[in-house]
Amino acid sequence: MLAYLDNELTDKEKRRTIKYMKQYKTLDAIIQSKELELLPSHTVEFREKPTQRSNQFHSEAEEYAIKSEEVEHYKRVKRVLDIAYRSTKPLHQVIWNEHFIDDLADVAVFFGRGISKRTYYKEKNELIKIVAECLRVAQIST
Repeated sequence: MLAYLDNELTDKEKRRTIKYMKQYKTLDAIIQSKELELLPSHTVEFREKPTQRSNQFHSEAEEYAIKSEEVEHYKRVKRVLDIAYRSTKPLHQVIWNEHFIDDLADVAVFFGRGISKRTYYKEKNELIKIVAECLRVAQIST
């Protein structure tokens, strides 16, 4: 058996993983909007800038680098979630879509799909562990 399936997630790790799973479908929009912020403005802007006595503000190049690193982080998370989503069982994908993305209650998902309650919760827990392992949310000690 694989180690991550035997590992119990803490509540904090579980909440963090679920938060990523719920944002899976909206990550594309976030990435695209952040990439638009990176595009340089072609309008001339005249404004008075006071002299800078300390390095408390970032230069435009530093701001660009910080924002582009943030976009890259979102892209990496999205790629990991894509891999996790595509590699899970069809039942896991149903649970991910209907419970985490569409925000249906657990009861609605397992009754609607004709899955036993025990199987549903077992598969849901396994799915969360798989995604946590892919995202490196849980620290597994072997």
